[in-house]
Amino acid sequence: MKAQDLFRKRKSEIVRLWAEEVFNTYPFETTGFLRTREDPFSNPVAHMTKEAADALYDAMAGEHVDPGHTKMALERFIKLRAVQKFAPSQGLGVFFLMKPILREHLLPEFIALGDVASYMEAESRLDSLTLLAFDMYTEAREVLANLRITEIRNQHAQLARWAQKLEGGSSHPSDER
Repeated sequence: MKAQDLFRKRKSEIVRLWAEEVFNTYPFETTGFLRTREDPFSNPVAHMTKEAADALYDAMAGEHVDPGHTKMALERFIKLRAVQKFAPSQGLGVFFLMKPILREHLLPEFIALGDVASYMEAESRLDSLTLLAFDMYTEAREVLANLRITEIRNQHAQLARWAQKLEGGSSHPSDER
């Protein structure tokens, strides 16, 4: 059996296990919902997680995939994690949950196959994908921070206008000179 065949044979199991590990990062009362609702509109978190798991696995396994599709799936997942109330280590730590699953379910078979190099290349690709995810996460958090700053500025300006109207003053502080 070739390395690619082994990756393909174990894909559904590993993707499912990784998605379960991601779901475990959510509060207990949320995890049941994530696991039972299949509709992407009523459960977008589970849908994006499974989509990302599938894309991550294919890219990690060295499948010939469209880089744009992989990036889009990971980006949707990363943006989701970036807006949720996770510390950055929790938001991105889910990528590191893939390695123990791979080591338990794939590495022994690669050792038996005598092709540890193919397995190590896959782990290296996973590390590269994790770094890509880190860049995406940082960018998403910067966008969120800028949106919050803009919102605060707008609120402050609105409060200043209201205060000036209440005082009967002009709408521009420079007019008071």
